[in-house]
Amino acid sequence: MARHAEYCPIAVGVEVVGDRWTPLVLRELSIGASGFNEIHRGLPRLSRTLLAQRLRTLERRGLVHRAAAVPGRQVRYSLTPAGTALASVVWALGQWAAEWMFADPSDEDCDGLALMWRMHQCAVGSSLPDRRTIVHLVLSGAGAAEGWLDIDERTVTVCREDPGRDVDLTLEAETAHMHRWLVGVASFRELTVDGHVRLHGPARLVRAFPEWFSTTAFAEGLRRGRLRRDQEAVSP
Repeated sequence: MARHAEYCPIAVGVEVVGDRWTPLVLRELSIGASGFNEIHRGLPRLSRTLLAQRLRTLERRGLVHRAAAVPGRQVRYSLTPAGTALASVVWALGQWAAEWMFADPSDEDCDGLALMWRMHQCAVGSSLPDRRTIVHLVLSGAGAAEGWLDIDERTVTVCREDPGRDVDLTLEAETAHMHRWLVGVASFRELTVDGHVRLHGPARLVRAFPEWFSTTAFAEGLRRGRLRRDQEAVSP
């Protein structure tokens, strides 16, 4: 039987999520990742060995269900009811951090390839173009990377290699500024006006691009943080 730091529900809860990766694995599962490679792509700094260990632990604790493998298909993972309930706690932790602890990304935080994958996860299917559209992403500065978003049938595929089709829209930006936009710290309009993001292509696509992605996951926490800082700035 496990020995807890003390007889307290918080102590038990910390034992379950008290490492840096378990909450992030829960995050990936909660936003639809189900295959091992898909989960790992959302957590590129986590080794595959450690990810396998975390998934086994979560399964053993009754938080993750592992579907039996069938020929030709990889194992699929999903949250159990207990895992789904814990994932809501993880997202609440994100809101708290957005309000009290969050800041602009450091150079170490910047990862262009991870950013492109996150963009694919944040895509809003109903807002995507109804015809195939190729977006070329050229990210500079810390975490620089180049890639393509292949939008087809209202889904997004991230390509590290040129998909070999005509590019409809090109985006040039520093990785840090795109991170700020995607997490909701800065608006896309603010970044374009300041020259931090440049879009090249038909005007209709340039106008529509920001609406293809949801950047509001932590909006409430960020709003409360801004409001508190503004109040502190004017306090005597």
